[in-house]
Amino acid sequence: MMVVFSSTLVMGAGLVLALRASEAGRLWATGHVLASAAGLAVAASVGLGNGSPQVAALGAGAYVVGRLIIYRGVRVYYGLPDHRLLLRGVGAVTVVLLALASGLPDGPLFVHGMAYGMLAMLSFSTIITMLRSRRGRTSIGGPLVLASHLVLLGAQVAALSYGAAFRGIAVTPFFLQTSASVWPLTPLIAVLLGLFGFSLMAMEQIIARNESGARLDALTGLLNRGALDVTAMSMAARWQREGEALSCLVIDVDHFKAVNDRHGHHAGDHVLREIAIALDNSRRASDIAGRYGGEEFCILCPHTDEHQATALANRILRKVRLIELPAGEGAGCGHASVSIGVAQLRGGATGREGLWRSLFAEADRALYQAKQRGRNQFVVGSSMVVEAAPATSSAESAKSDTAVPSGLPVSADAADTPALTTA
Repeated sequence: MMVVFSSTLVMGAGLVLALRASEAGRLWATGHVLASAAGLAVAASVGLGNGSPQVAALGAGAYVVGRLIIYRGVRVYYGLPDHRLLLRGVGAVTVVLLALASGLPDGPLFVHGMAYGMLAMLSFSTIITMLRSRRGRTSIGGPLVLASHLVLLGAQVAALSYGAAFRGIAVTPFFLQTSASVWPLTPLIAVLLGLFGFSLMAMEQIIARNESGARLDALTGLLNRGALDVTAMSMAARWQREGEALSCLVIDVDHFKAVNDRHGHHAGDHVLREIAIALDNSRRASDIAGRYGGEEFCILCPHTDEHQATALANRILRKVRLIELPAGEGAGCGHASVSIGVAQLRGGATGREGLWRSLFAEADRALYQAKQRGRNQFVVGSSMVVEAAPATSSAESAKSDTAVPSGLPVSADAADTPALTTA
């Protein structure tokens, strides 16, 4: 037993450092360290022949506290309230009761029953918590932890039944028995299996968090340029296979340099975050939003033609106009605005990367036209094709200057709201 507890103690101590990036992982490792240390201390005491009921009770209490910490880690992993104060209170009360009961005539039996009862409830609670969580069914380590706690629960219920049937026999928990005992091997193997499963779950969480950080823009929380390019090329490949509409919005913050120059980069960062929130709240669940660089954003709209994409552009314009800018010296408080280029993928290039580049380039040209026309509006890429065609009359030429497909205006309410100026 001393060898087993020494091994789990060393493993747990190493995992405290290895899993420090995961709060749940730290709790799991710390709980195993405490439980292993408690078992090792009592096993050493029994092995030296100077064990006592008080030492056994304190060891049982420390082991239960370790399992409480592990259970708290499970709740943290699944995003549930960790009940820190409640679990600490339960642990403290358990230790005190076990210590007080150790001196009673039936003290060993009481220690046995209370310790195993607490452990059985913790195992059952862990199993229920994991089964109710979706992530518990997809994690590689989750089934190992479930199997571990099912074995532990069975062993704990069996120990409670054994103690109830033989009240006259002093039965000690498996973590306090000597190395000559055979029956503790099954629950100890379960503990090792659970430790391995917990380690896998924590590593999966850390890896997923790192992957998410590599895909997201640190300032805005939207996809970064690399992740957006990968997603866009995947959508372009699907467009090649299925031919469903794919549109793109390229969005640029108007006069953003003036905000930075007047109020500093912290104010500029705040504006970018607010605009990112406006974009995220405007898009549909199927749309993909990202920060393409600097003050430029991009939204990919699968299963969407440019006519439908203009509705999104109008929503963005309205939401962004509600964002207040910091007041300049001697000037009133203004509101942000953006210019938007809208384009639909129509082919004309080979390969998914070429298709994405051509789509973005068309939306970017439309964005440039929106800037040229006074900002605070959107322009559809196909309208520029109409403008480039030979005009048959001056009236048609004037009409083509603001035309978009299906008779949509460039901006439904751009004329009602003045664009942000640098003055």
